[in-house]
Amino acid sequence: MLLLHIPSDPRSRYSRYLGEILRLEGFADWAEADIAALDAPLLAAHDLVILPRTALSQAQMDLLLDFVRQGGRLLALLPDSHLAAQLGLRPLYRGLDGGYLRIETAHPTVAGLAAQPVQIIGPSVNWAIDPNAAVETLAHIHADLSAEDANPVPGVVWSPIGKGYAAAFAYDLPHTVARLRQGNPEHVDLCFAGLDGIYRPSELFVGQLPVAQMYIPQADIHTALLARTIEQLAPRPRIWYYPHAQQQSALIMTSDDDWSTLEQFETLLAGLRQRQAHCTFYVVPKTQLDRGLMDRWGADGHTFSVHPALEADTVSGVKMGEPQSRLVVPMLAENVERHQRQFGRTPRTVRQHAVRWLGYVDAARTLADLGVGMDLNYVAVSPYLGHLCGSGRPLRFVDSDGTLIDCFQQPTHWTEECLIHPEFVFSFKWTVEKALAETGALIREAARRYYTPIALNSHPVSFATYSSPLIEGNWDAALAEQMPILSADEWLAWTEARDGARLIASAAGWEVRVKAAMGAITLLIPAQFAVRADDGTLGREERWGREYTTVTFHGLTSSDQRRIRYE
Repeated sequence: MLLLHIPSDPRSRYSRYLGEILRLEGFADWAEADIAALDAPLLAAHDLVILPRTALSQAQMDLLLDFVRQGGRLLALLPDSHLAAQLGLRPLYRGLDGGYLRIETAHPTVAGLAAQPVQIIGPSVNWAIDPNAAVETLAHIHADLSAEDANPVPGVVWSPIGKGYAAAFAYDLPHTVARLRQGNPEHVDLCFAGLDGIYRPSELFVGQLPVAQMYIPQADIHTALLARTIEQLAPRPRIWYYPHAQQQSALIMTSDDDWSTLEQFETLLAGLRQRQAHCTFYVVPKTQLDRGLMDRWGADGHTFSVHPALEADTVSGVKMGEPQSRLVVPMLAENVERHQRQFGRTPRTVRQHAVRWLGYVDAARTLADLGVGMDLNYVAVSPYLGHLCGSGRPLRFVDSDGTLIDCFQQPTHWTEECLIHPEFVFSFKWTVEKALAETGALIREAARRYYTPIALNSHPVSFATYSSPLIEGNWDAALAEQMPILSADEWLAWTEARDGARLIASAAGWEVRVKAAMGAITLLIPAQFAVRADDGTLGREERWGREYTTVTFHGLTSSDQRRIRYE
């Protein structure tokens, strides 16, 4: 599989992010090349070419079409009208800003994927299908959610071309995923939700994310559709989202210190211990914790990182003497350095006190420079709950110019004070019963339908005084779905190890290579392949309505290599 990049074309700026999405979906065998290197031998060395949004020269288009006619596969994102016309489509020279994508789950190619309509952020183009072409529509684009929208247009199509096949998306999928996950860059450092004047990541979604869509992991549905299309065009193994074949989700547990007492910490720890759950605690300046306590509690699997705060912040409030945009960078640098000096621990995951953010991804860029590998600041804050970012999956940040930032964005789905606190301006002020019903449904759907993780936060002071019925209910709902409760640092370690794994194809089968030690790794193998693995555990699992052979390798060491062979 070959992913093309076109650095000279700003329309193609999300091609590197597209590579991150491929890794997210478990594809670990793809190569990449600058389109300037495109020639017939390069194409012949690959079974599938992925083309980001761009305008091709005639020579480039001829090369790609010849490749497909001779049996190759092509996946094109928002292809220009000249290429679209060669794929059995008739450009109508109309388009739509926004709209909703609905997967046609009655079609066997995409059966089993989620049927809920999901937002498209950015432009899509209108095509008519050439009546003389054997083009099939896998998804339609609707102008809105109304039942009266009886004239949808093709959103994703599938075309036979000579001996090969092509699929085309009428929108720029990586751009849409970036916007769904990171919000509207026009909102940087502005408050839109009418809350308390603190600029948080959630402000980037006001006006973009309809409240009704917050229950749906919209970005995950887009990426699952991309993955299914790739599997149909060029079947191949994928790395499962989780270590074990049967695992369908995970709960990532965090706790913001917020100057809690040691007794309050102990109360939260007792609840975690009862469930063999792990947590990452984000520690404020002037905390009551010390190295000894961290060492003792760390023996139970908990980890401790920094909860960056301003010097003026206290348990009773947050204060800013200057505009927030001037304070975040020095706050992060000072707090990370202090945490390292005071506790001898280098922060690898982080959440800021009051979830203060900077710019679009400026805070993420600063965190990456400080060595932080995962950010959990994208907390669903009023008016949102749940899938603020359209996902629970970790994915590296991307700037609006397409530059990748080496820090994973891990959305946080809720924290107790946003749901049931009786006074805070950003609280829904729900009863515990209502909050349990809402959050329980999100947990069950994450495990049973979407296979996406859930991340939540509970402060020791809150757990010990009012929120334990909600948080313990969330833990028990997760355990009922066989979701392990992991610390954020554990989740980052798995994420980085999975991200570094690669698949190598050969005539005899496939080889998986890892860079870091891993307790287990699972491959999903399309059912048409009969395989064996001498040192792996074989099984069968249904995912997205489709059966896969699973191969799980255990006890991998750094630089390990394991093989699956065709039978």
